[in-house]
Amino acid sequence: MAHDEPFAMLITWTCYGQRLPGDPRGYVSNTLTSEGYLPKRNTPGTAYDRDDRATYERARRLQKQPTVWLTLAQANAAADSIFKGVEERHWLILRGAIMANHVHMLVTNCPDDGPAVRRILKGVSQAALSRHAGGPRTWWTRGGSDRYKHGHAAVEAADRYVANQAHVLVAIANNEIIAAGGKPRG
Repeated sequence: MAHDEPFAMLITWTCYGQRLPGDPRGYVSNTLTSEGYLPKRNTPGTAYDRDDRATYERARRLQKQPTVWLTLAQANAAADSIFKGVEERHWLILRGAIMANHVHMLVTNCPDDGPAVRRILKGVSQAALSRHAGGPRTWWTRGGSDRYKHGHAAVEAADRYVANQAHVLVAIANNEIIAAGGKPRG
């Protein structure tokens, strides 16, 4: 890879209670069987497990609070904190989308360490959402996805993917927070 080749990370995470193990849409978690758990399959190219009713029902029972669906006000609080977090670190969000049930951020000028970048984005927004709600709460599921994008084509494809998300509450483009309808917030 050439040193002047564009690099970005597509960071994705879900709201608490979304995409539980056993989810019919697919999941990457351990699967409950009558003999215990089968370990998760998380190898690139491996199909997601999907639609395991026993695993899903157990995960639902183990939830410590209701599933999170972000409101517009909460999405704005998360966006503000994420923006401040990246600005302090001199990172750039090429494209971001905060939906009611998950978040995508395409970040560049950041360390080549997806889990660390994701922890910062989730951490600053977790704290802001709890302040906004007036007390601590779990807003995000554990983990997430860190996809490394190298080269113009990969970065542009990720940018289009995030830009074309449906039901976006708050968007970010080139470190500018965008209100619903595509206009800069202000």
